[in-house]
Amino acid sequence: MSATDVVQALTALTNYLKNVSGSQKSSYITPILAAYPNPDDAKSFALRLVIHYVGDIHQPLHTTSEVNDQFPVGDRGGNSHKIPNVSGASNLHAVWDSVLYEYTAYPNLPLSSSDYSWYTSTAATQYKNYPISSSKIHSSNFNYWAQEGLQISQDYVYAGFVEGQVPSATYQNKGEQKLFSQMNYGARRLASLVEDLYAAQ
Repeated sequence: MSATDVVQALTALTNYLKNVSGSQKSSYITPILAAYPNPDDAKSFALRLVIHYVGDIHQPLHTTSEVNDQFPVGDRGGNSHKIPNVSGASNLHAVWDSVLYEYTAYPNLPLSSSDYSWYTSTAATQYKNYPISSSKIHSSNFNYWAQEGLQISQDYVYAGFVEGQVPSATYQNKGEQKLFSQMNYGARRLASLVEDLYAAQ
């Protein structure tokens, strides 16, 4: 999805979950209602999409596409930039999806109690190491979140990237630090958004 698509989808989904008049007629909502005739099921699925798209919008390559002589119609959010495969990440988008190779594998499901302990400990450490500012939450301002991703793409994703090469250690370190911070902001913004959605009930 493009930045515009993600912003529009989040706007439509949150309007629907807030019962905004006319929101059920959105092209983002009508397929959900067709697939889930039960209103509770439809709202449950819509909330799952909100959670997914809030995560997406905080990965900068979900908010931009590089357009140049090499990619006149865009680089598909970094997917067209091919690099040597490292642990399954063989393009620029995959590298950033994996938090610069930090998380390249999928977890074994269902999660075990030790998995939950690891996630809890990791999240607590990340929260401590990458503090967030309440002035930068910009609750429900999806356009701001997307523009933030565009700026990160300019400053971190494409700056220093060399086509066909595994990103350097310096590039990986800078990108990882930025994404850890983005993950914290994404989590806090999602929490704020869910609070707002259910306050409207």
